[in-house]
Amino acid sequence: MKKFSIAVCVCAVLFSFSNYGECVREVSAQTSGAEENLAILQDIIRENECQAGMAFLGYTYENADTSEILEYTRQEELAAAYPFLQDGTVVDAGGYEIYAIVPGLDCKISIYPTQVTEEGEYLEDLNNPWYMGQENEVIILRCNMSEIFSNVMVSVQKQNMSVQYHPMVSLKDGHLAAEAYCYDFSIYYDWDEYQSEYDYSLDINIARDLIAQTDEVSYYLGLGMSLWYTGTEEYIEGRNCPVFVIGTDHEEHFTKEKYYAAGDNVVYYYDPLGDAWLLLGAG
Repeated sequence: MKKFSIAVCVCAVLFSFSNYGECVREVSAQTSGAEENLAILQDIIRENECQAGMAFLGYTYENADTSEILEYTRQEELAAAYPFLQDGTVVDAGGYEIYAIVPGLDCKISIYPTQVTEEGEYLEDLNNPWYMGQENEVIILRCNMSEIFSNVMVSVQKQNMSVQYHPMVSLKDGHLAAEAYCYDFSIYYDWDEYQSEYDYSLDINIARDLIAQTDEVSYYLGLGMSLWYTGTEEYIEGRNCPVFVIGTDHEEHFTKEKYYAAGDNVVYYYDPLGDAWLLLGAG
């Protein structure tokens, strides 16, 4: 999978809440300019009537350790704009996505595990938090084993008020999925300028046509749904398969319904309950 954003933090007291749930914080000299830059961002969060700011920093791999995650904070543009991220707390809930979460002024952040019911609704475990932060504590969160659902709930509290988020990346544009009262401070890049070096368009178009020609997807398209390339690939049965999602394109958001992948004239669909790619048919 490819990821286009940046960053994370620094630490060294370890709490373990199962195989994941690792949380680390390092007590060290504050990064130069961190306090001033944090105050500026918190002021922007307030001006936008939000309770927290969140940035998608990029993707990692399953066995990445804390030091590898922390390298994100040292990338040039991110470190210049948000040096305080390097002083944050790493919370590892397991997964492939990394987010920075900055509370609004005098707010604090708690991270809870969540799962999805058969009805597709989130069910949080409020009795066993991954981490409960202090006021103004910046969190660097690793989460999400799946691109379809988040495996955490982020709660931001201030006095008697609280808001909840489920960090996700939008499959429509690769940006942070919009959340109410959450300010997106991610750094995004225009990768079109690099397209001449890596021209994948032919393979992508062939895969899309294969998927669109199947009876199932053709039926959905006939109902007015849209088929989007996610920008990712899956290695399925020895094939590198571009991944697509079908869903309903609303004015302000895209509702994801089902995932498909195709390679070597074979089409697969993703089974979220079994967390597996299964054969749909041949093009």
